[in-house]
Amino acid sequence: MPTVSLNAFLKILSKSTPQKAVAYARYLEPGGYDFYWMLKEAARGLTVKGNSLEDCAKPIQAIDRLVEKKHNLAALQSLDKWLKKQNVQSFFDCPSSSVSSPEGFLTVKLDPAFGCIRGNHRLMVHLWTSQSLSLPKNVAGCGLYLMKQNLCVGDFADCTPAILDLRKRELFIADALPPMIAPMVASELAWVDGFFKAYRRAA
Repeated sequence: MPTVSLNAFLKILSKSTPQKAVAYARYLEPGGYDFYWMLKEAARGLTVKGNSLEDCAKPIQAIDRLVEKKHNLAALQSLDKWLKKQNVQSFFDCPSSSVSSPEGFLTVKLDPAFGCIRGNHRLMVHLWTSQSLSLPKNVAGCGLYLMKQNLCVGDFADCTPAILDLRKRELFIADALPPMIAPMVASELAWVDGFFKAYRRAA
């Protein structure tokens, strides 16, 4: 069964039911390509490793696909601008994990780009990289909920999950999530199971 990134899950979650069916149908066949995989490496270099923007951008500048190169560079530059306005004391590596739907038909990867200490808070930062789709607050809340439940545990229990929208350079933080967020996530994952079960029966 398919494994999707947190960004892909949140994008589909924000769609109407017919649009969700079309989007998930694409995962019925193996394949797919992570358009922003270079950005993840560059973001870690810029933060945790302390490399310069120029050094982090070099692998991206070598990408053959012009559109992919353009959007990855724009996202990295946006991250750099955001970081320069923040009072960040230090950075740290974050854990990664995954969460599966109740019947195991879908797995969502949780892989924050970096952690940072800002003021008295340890933030675990995931990057929202869409160039065209704004991140609604309730949808961001679903991502923050999944991060909080599955990543902010053990040695990272004191961390606050955050999603940085690189298009707007807006940071969503899980201070106090509305009570409807948990049922919203549960409902979405149950819907996904039902969708893939229906296709399995029809196959």
